Amino acid sequence: MFKNELEIDVGRCFLALRKKRRFIGLLTVLFFIVGLGLTLDVGEDQYTATATVYAQADGSYVDAANAVTAMNAYLNVASSYKVSQRAALIIGRNDVSATDVQNAVEVSSSANKSTSSSSIANYMNISATIMNFSATTNDPALSMEMADAMAQSYAIEMSEILSTDSVKTLDNAYTYDKTRDANSSAWTTRIAFMLGGFFIAAIIVVVCEIFDRRVRTVREASIRDDLPVIGIIPDYKE
Repeated sequence: MFKNELEIDVGRCFLALRKKRRFIGLLTVLFFIVGLGLTLDVGEDQYTATATVYAQADGSYVDAANAVTAMNAYLNVASSYKVSQRAALIIGRNDVSATDVQNAVEVSSSANKSTSSSSIANYMNISATIMNFSATTNDPALSMEMADAMAQSYAIEMSEILSTDSVKTLDNAYTYDKTRDANSSAWTTRIAFMLGGFFIAAIIVVVCEIFDRRVRTVREASIRDDLPVIGIIPDYKE
């Protein structure tokens, strides 16, 4: 007993896709509707503002190195609850808590990238260790307030820890960037669902066609030309 081997006929797959275009279209539309339903509430736009502080020590190489080391050693202080709590008090709004500030602000430092060469640069008063406080909320004015308050709060905390004023505000958050367009993000999700539906439907059609064991061609009937063909009955049409 002969069995047809699994063989992928690209032409047949394309014909199957064309024949099942209604199924593919229906599944594509259904997935788009699902994506639309999941993104009816598009959310709110997000705005990010950044304030920076710096640490720079004038004088000896040791003082300069200590300033860089302090920013590294106390990096976690910048995102601590205590600093966030002081920042919330500086903002002075009843609807903004320390937790809100802590969740909205991201801290990064150039001290993480410091090398021996940058320490020498600090010694020469060419560069300083910079720490960025980036606040992201749905209110641009609040984002700027949060960034400035966190920078100010961190400078106060560091002055209490080090007993020096080596940590100072470099730049306040004078402006903001729109980091998330809610409507655009919603449409991106909807289109992703629609394309997902299209590809899933296409894959289903192609897989069904590949594993369809029905004989359609002379080559398949002859087991890939392994059996002799005695004759062919033509397709008669009136």
